[in-house]
Amino acid sequence: MLRKPLVILAIVLLLALGTLTLLVPFLHEAFFLFAFYLMAMEFETGRALVKDGRRRWPFLSRLIERAHGSRWAPRALGEFDDLTNPAK
Repeated sequence: MLRKPLVILAIVLLLALGTLTLLVPFLHEAFFLFAFYLMAMEFETGRALVKDGRRRWPFLSRLIERAHGSRWAPRALGEFDDLTNPAK
């Protein structure tokens, strides 16, 4: 009952923190990637938004590909990539 509003709040906070931390290159990428991950994994419209964003801006796909090698990446990043990859 309270899960969806908390996820929406987390997404908004992560996007705000991502824009505030543009001076620290790796930090804002992590915030944006985690916000996109939450959007795609929790909401159908979030999947469509992330997929359209990856189609429009190829740097998002490169960011997700680079995140695969990180030890801080979520375990379900492969599933996230499969759900939002516009080439599939």
